[in-house]
Amino acid sequence: MKLSKNFSLQEFASKDGADFPAEVIENLKDLAENLQAIRDEIGQPITITSGYRSPAHNKAIKGAKHSFHVKGMAADIKVKDMTPKEVKAIVLRLMKEGKILKGGVKSYGTWLHYDIRGELVLF
Repeated sequence: MKLSKNFSLQEFASKDGADFPAEVIENLKDLAENLQAIRDEIGQPITITSGYRSPAHNKAIKGAKHSFHVKGMAADIKVKDMTPKEVKAIVLRLMKEGKILKGGVKSYGTWLHYDIRGELVLF
């Protein structure tokens, strides 16, 4: 199932193979549209390293208790030949310009976390 021009539902699949609850799919559509805007701005593919996490998988990897990944509202992403900090700068600019939803943003060693919680939270 296509969620946006360049993102499919399968890219967001939980690593434990769990099914997507219906409400999660709706949230993933919104997330994919925002990731699409980021991809369009960058002009190259975005790799999703972690999208939806089933509650069981989130617990197994010791994810945050109220993780936005469990709601289908977060993705950890990578962009080839860009550092997470470079991607973060673009995400923050797009938020400021109102082109993507505000949310949580954190750059890690090799990826960037972005969620669509509706308010800017840097952590």
